[in-house]
This record gives sequence, C-alpha cells and structure tokens, in this order.
Amino acid sequence: MRALLDEHLSPQIAELLRQAGYDVVAVADRDDLVGLSDRMLLEAASSEGRALVTNNIKDFRPLAAEWLAQGRTHGGLILLPSSRTRTRTAVSALASAIELVLRSHPDGLISSERWIGPLGGV
Repeated sequence: MRALLDEHLSPQIAELLRQAGYDVVAVADRDDLVGLSDRMLLEAASSEGRALVTNNIKDFRPLAAEWLAQGRTHGGLILLPSSRTRTRTAVSALASAIELVLRSHPDGLISSERWIGPLGGV
C-alpha cells in the first residue's frame, strides 16, 4: 500500500516508513502538495493510489463520505489521534502504528478507513 502524510505530520514519519520499505511520502516534502485544500489533497492522494494519513478527522471524513455518496472512490484514510503527533517520541510511535496498517493492508484501503488509537505515553 502507498500512503501520503498530511502536511501537519512530520516528514520524519515518512522517512522511517520508507526505510522500512514502504512507499510513503509527506506533503511537507512535496512543493506541489504544500498548501492544497483538503479536497485537493484527497484528490491528489487518490490519483496516486495513496491512502491519506491524517489527524484532521473533522475535515477528511466528511469529504470521504461525500465522495462515496457521489459514487467516487478514494485511496483510503488512516486516521490518527488528534494531538501530540510532532514530538520526537510520537514520530517513532506513529511510524510504527502506521506500519502495522500498511502491513495489514498490502492491497490498499480503497474507500475505507482505519483508525490508530491514542498512543500511550506519547
């Protein structure tokens, strides 16, 4: 499975996942994606066959539901806890948690979502 990290997430997470052999990119590392609206970011991720990894649940879940209601598919959502995603400890913990989702769904998450719960002690 391929993934795109929302711009609020550390690009170090993407780097750790690439080192583990996954095709993961961060918005922060791609000038063509920085500053895009949520709608455009979901479009970009989907056009590249990537699940979108985000903690912006309040915006992306309604967008994904809208797409489904229109009969459109998207690359999937990996939804993260809303806080503490940029600390040094969180970067490693998030990379590990995201890796579990990637490993469990090698064929992708087409039009579905997976939740990553609170990261204890982070």
